[in-house]
Amino acid sequence: MTPRLMQNDLEENARRRPDAIAVLDGSRSISYGELSRLSDNLAKYLKRAGVSRQDRVVFILPRSVHCVTAILGILKADAVYVPLDPKAPKERIARILDECRPAAVICDSSTILHLSGISEKAPVVVPGPLSEFPEEFRSNAFSLEDPADLGTQEPLCRNTETDLAYILYTSGSTGRPKGVQISHLNIRLYIDWAVECFGIDPGDRVLGTAPFHFDMSTFDIFASLRAGATFCIATEPLTLFPAKLVEFMEAQEVTIWKGVSSLLMYMARAGVVRKGRIPSLNRVLFAGESLSTAVLIEWMETFPEKKFFNIYGPTEATGGSLYYRVPGLPNPGERIPIGVPCKAGTRVCLLDEEGRPVPDGEAGELCIAGPSLSRGYFNDPEKTVASFISDPMSREPGERLYRTGDLALRRSDGNIEFIGRRDNQIKYMGYRIESEEIERHLMSVNGVREAAVFLIDSGVGEVQEIAAFLEGEATLDRRNIHGELKNLLPAYMIPKRFIYLEKLPRSDRGKIDRAALRELFANMARNDVQAR
Repeated sequence: MTPRLMQNDLEENARRRPDAIAVLDGSRSISYGELSRLSDNLAKYLKRAGVSRQDRVVFILPRSVHCVTAILGILKADAVYVPLDPKAPKERIARILDECRPAAVICDSSTILHLSGISEKAPVVVPGPLSEFPEEFRSNAFSLEDPADLGTQEPLCRNTETDLAYILYTSGSTGRPKGVQISHLNIRLYIDWAVECFGIDPGDRVLGTAPFHFDMSTFDIFASLRAGATFCIATEPLTLFPAKLVEFMEAQEVTIWKGVSSLLMYMARAGVVRKGRIPSLNRVLFAGESLSTAVLIEWMETFPEKKFFNIYGPTEATGGSLYYRVPGLPNPGERIPIGVPCKAGTRVCLLDEEGRPVPDGEAGELCIAGPSLSRGYFNDPEKTVASFISDPMSREPGERLYRTGDLALRRSDGNIEFIGRRDNQIKYMGYRIESEEIERHLMSVNGVREAAVFLIDSGVGEVQEIAAFLEGEATLDRRNIHGELKNLLPAYMIPKRFIYLEKLPRSDRGKIDRAALRELFANMARNDVQAR
């Protein structure tokens, strides 16, 4: 049976339960019926403005119900949604816009200022009244609240399961963001599995803490729509203050949450993980990076009645490739497995440097095959060929493997265990970040000759942070470097700690000796502890 498209889930729920709340953000809620109407209006306008099938439409909005309307309207217009981070530097946004060349842009009065010159190239859609929009941009803008006649005929969706649904831009080692292309079929396979596996139904209230330019939001949006549940969007300030986030979860009676592991860590360290809190929450899915076993034990001891799942999946494999139901309290020294393949047809293998399978219990590069793989990177065939290789173990012509760059091993019980990275990519706050991208921008700062970036222990519980070793002039000033990076990188990619050296250590081949730098930092940390 051909999988249905995601927007069809909305229409089915709008017919069956038009008054049921589909999405809320703490200040506004909209029903399935209203969401259907608003997304229809957006689709009609986009088509009237000349948006064609598989055109890219960018949206850059603060976290709110408007983001969901934007996504669904774009899909109903047969187009591809490209979400951008409103906090990203203008240079990064400009680079993405230049590459994806959107046929239209959805923004508000605050985020239009990030899109220098875009109003001259593409029509602009505003979720609120035009009276709140800067006057100089109004001539090419349309408001979803505009009573203009858009016609009564339902927008006709012609997209198919192989069409692209979205492009998400992630960190790139060359300093250029990579646009991961995901199809309707990719999402459908993931969401059908997730709804069944976690038993999501119309009575559920799904918490969303992931930014919409982050692939974890795929679960939040489409699992809610597929099940007819309520999607509860936690705005950014809530994710910064754990106590307020818990209050929001309790007020909205959240039942299921897929959160980035570092947020679970922060909540535990902030002391908000306490018995009796969040009684409605019964399923906790953690993903994006490794969760400390000690932190997981704290959550499980505090909430023995809740179910916990470890989810693993890169953006290139549509967010969820393996999963592990934590059966009971783990041993403190035990790594939490990432489990077994979750979606139908998904296959994982562990390969050595020559591309040969490794025996159980030995570490190899984790590679993923199956129908959930992205078709590759937008406008970047070179990177696509390097990351998506021909599957040497498949008898089917054209089968591919995605090389994750992660090292893992298969345990005797069949579960996969994540070990670490085989390259210099780091995982922070759920984001996969190429350390070379940060290093490249650091070396563009006047006075910095060399840079090496690491993920290190912050010294506060199990929380990690990004640190940069710098070789450069003695007059280097941390505040100046931080200020320069703010114009080049998103906030989550800016190092929290800068360590200055007269000369970075190098190997006999002339490369930066990263092992020596890690040892140097470990010695600095030990000396710091002794000094206290």
